[in-house]
Amino acid sequence: MTGRDRGRAIRMGAAWLALAATAGAGLAALGGVALARRAVTPAAVPEAPVRVLAVLERDGAAHVRLRGTDAGLPGRYSLVFDGGAGHARLGAVVAGAADSAGGVLRELIAVDRGTLVPGTTGRITGWWFADAAELGYRTERIALPTELGEAEAWLVHPKRARKRRWAVHVHGRGADPVETLRGVAPLTRAGITSLVISYRNDAGAPSGRHARYGLGVSESRDVDAAVAEAVRRGAERVTLVGWSMGATACLLAASGGEHRGVVDGLILDSPAIDWEELLRYHAAGMRVPRRVAGFGVRLLDAGLVRAGEDDGIPFDRLEASALGRALTVPVLIHASRADTFVPCAGAERLAAARPELVQLRLQDRGEHVKLWNVDPAPWERSTEAFARALPRPPWRG
Repeated sequence: MTGRDRGRAIRMGAAWLALAATAGAGLAALGGVALARRAVTPAAVPEAPVRVLAVLERDGAAHVRLRGTDAGLPGRYSLVFDGGAGHARLGAVVAGAADSAGGVLRELIAVDRGTLVPGTTGRITGWWFADAAELGYRTERIALPTELGEAEAWLVHPKRARKRRWAVHVHGRGADPVETLRGVAPLTRAGITSLVISYRNDAGAPSGRHARYGLGVSESRDVDAAVAEAVRRGAERVTLVGWSMGATACLLAASGGEHRGVVDGLILDSPAIDWEELLRYHAAGMRVPRRVAGFGVRLLDAGLVRAGEDDGIPFDRLEASALGRALTVPVLIHASRADTFVPCAGAERLAAARPELVQLRLQDRGEHVKLWNVDPAPWERSTEAFARALPRPPWRG
C-alpha cells in the first residue's frame, strides 16, 4: 500500500466514523451528503433570478427595468437570458432599487442575441464580451487536446506579438469561457497571444469523472494541457490567468503541472482559496450546522461522495499555506472586500504567506468575479503592467 493509499484509507475510516456518529441525527447525515454533492455537481440549468419588468425609452436612450439578485449592482454587466441563448449589455443604474416592487432601472446598451421583453428571466453576470471576436483582434477556434478528449478554445492574436509569450485564460466554476475575455485585452496590448479554454464539464469539452468537478484539482490537468498546446505552437513562456475556481486550477498547474517550467506568472481574479473554509462558509449561509458541513468535507476528502477525483478531493492542498509553499512564480491577485461569494480572506492569507511573490490588489467594491465591471481601467492597467514586468522563468530541471 502506498502512502497515498494509506492516507486515503485513514480518511475513509474517519469519514465512516463521522457517519456513524452523525447517522443518529438522521437528517443531519443526509444533509452532509447533499452538501458534498452540491459542491461538486454542475448545475443542470443555471439559475435565472432576475426578471425583466419593462423595456423602454427614456431621454432618447434604451433602458430596462429589472428586479432580482444582483440587478442593482454598480457598474456594467451582461444579462444572460433564455437559457443562455440571449445576451444583453447593461450600463449604469439610473433609478430605483432591485428589491423594490418597481425594481431598478438600468441603461440598456445593447441586445446582442435574443429578444428582451417583459417577463424574460435571466441572470446578471460579470461577462461583458459575448464572443472573442468582439475584442477587435484576430481570433480563431481550435480544438484543445486533453486527457479526456478535445475541448473547444479560442486563440486571440495581438497585433504585434512578443516573441513566444502566451497566456492561458481559465474561467470559474459553472461559468463559461467568455467570462475570461475581460482579461484578454490587457495581455494582448502587452503583445501576448491568448488561449481562452474550456475544460471538463463545460458545454464545449468532455465530461469529467462522474460528470463532477474536482474543485480545481482535476481541472488543473486541463490547464496543464493548454500550456502544452501553447508550447507546441511555439510558446516559451506562459502566463496563467484564472477566475474563481479557475484560479485554483491555475495555482495547482503552476506548482505541480507537467509543464510548470514554462509558467512565468499568474494573474488571479476572486480566487477560490481555502476550499474547506469556503464550503463551510456557504453551508453557514444556508444555515447548515457546522458539524454537518465538516462531515460533507470529510466525505469529499475520502472519496465517499463522488467528485472529479476518484481518490477524493485533497483539501490539504487547497488551502493558503499549502498553495503558498508551492509557489515559485510571481502572482497578481485581484480581490474585493465586497465579495460575498468567495470572501477575500483566502487571498489575503495567500499574500501574507508569500509576500515576496504575491501582489494583492484589494478593492472595496465589486462582487465575486465582477471587480472589472465596477472600474475596468485600474484593473486593466495593473494587469497589463504586471504582465509586462514578469521575468523569464528560471530553469527548474
